Amino acid sequence: MGACGSSMTSEERAQQQANKEVEKAMQDAFQKEQEKIKLLLLGAGESGKSTIFKQMRVLYGAPLSEEEKRQITPVVYSNTITSMKCLCENTTALGYEGDIAPENKEHFATVSAADDNGEIDVPLGTAIKALWNDPGIGKTWERRSEFQIVESVKAYFREIDRIMADDYVATQQDMLLARVRTSGIVTEKYIIDGTPFEMYDVGGQRNERKKWIHCFDDVTAVIFVAALSEYDQRLFEDANTNRMTEAIDLFDEIANNRYFRESSMILFLNKRDLFESKITRVDIASVQAFSDYVKKDPEQSDYDAGIAYFLSKFLARSKTDDKVIYHHITCATDTENVEVVFNACKDIILRDNLKDSGFMD
Repeated sequence: MGACGSSMTSEERAQQQANKEVEKAMQDAFQKEQEKIKLLLLGAGESGKSTIFKQMRVLYGAPLSEEEKRQITPVVYSNTITSMKCLCENTTALGYEGDIAPENKEHFATVSAADDNGEIDVPLGTAIKALWNDPGIGKTWERRSEFQIVESVKAYFREIDRIMADDYVATQQDMLLARVRTSGIVTEKYIIDGTPFEMYDVGGQRNERKKWIHCFDDVTAVIFVAALSEYDQRLFEDANTNRMTEAIDLFDEIANNRYFRESSMILFLNKRDLFESKITRVDIASVQAFSDYVKKDPEQSDYDAGIAYFLSKFLARSKTDDKVIYHHITCATDTENVEVVFNACKDIILRDNLKDSGFMD
């Protein structure tokens, strides 16, 4: 009996083997992609989401190299100088320049003329330190919700002796506080308890948002960050829009978006430390957008009542009854707090991911 089929040449067998190897490599790559936990950080500008992104590096990534510390140092200088210059400008605009102590007039002029991107040497650092303790600058700081300034910069003012030293190099905490506006998409990859995680941080400003949705239709979870303390502040991009109102509206858009229908939704109400301080000075009901605020339980603290009020505002925007919105109260600059919160989130994310894969009911 003759042969039933033609035998392959050595070249054809080699090609077949190569094809199999390519297919296996593609299957392996697909499997790895499916096992990866993808987290998308979203939120309005200045919410603190980029700080949470940096905390993931602190907790699960490589420690800062000496070169990275040197790269952050000029950012700290610039944040400190531009913020004190902002206070000087608004001291004049608000009519408090006459309250500047006579011995600080020269310091006021020194800071006002400083290069935004210069180094902080001892003379400039001394001027910044004197102004931070000046009554005129103090009055302006009390009205900081009326202009644009990053509130966490006060940590740099308090640490100015260290920052103006000749041998100053930025620390890990300085890095967490450093403010660089996010533009585009930044990605970090980690292995956490044997599971690959990929985290994405995108620009929070309005002109960045069009880049968000279509890129991330397969994320495992969305972490939405909103700043509790910004209920009386205005947007950087639009001085007529309340930051908290903008955050609630944006959460509505994200929580009900069809692209995230299968993604876990986690809400971080951030900047709890700043909120706790502000709530003693600024009544929530005094802000027109939140004039309906009433503390329902007189025994409840203003802090707890305020958190409950804003949380209810966010949760009310979810239009999907069977979708759970997990929520946490956070302080993005507190590494220990972020670690505790993220560990809780990690369990939720992994459990929901198993359910979606059919391995859990």
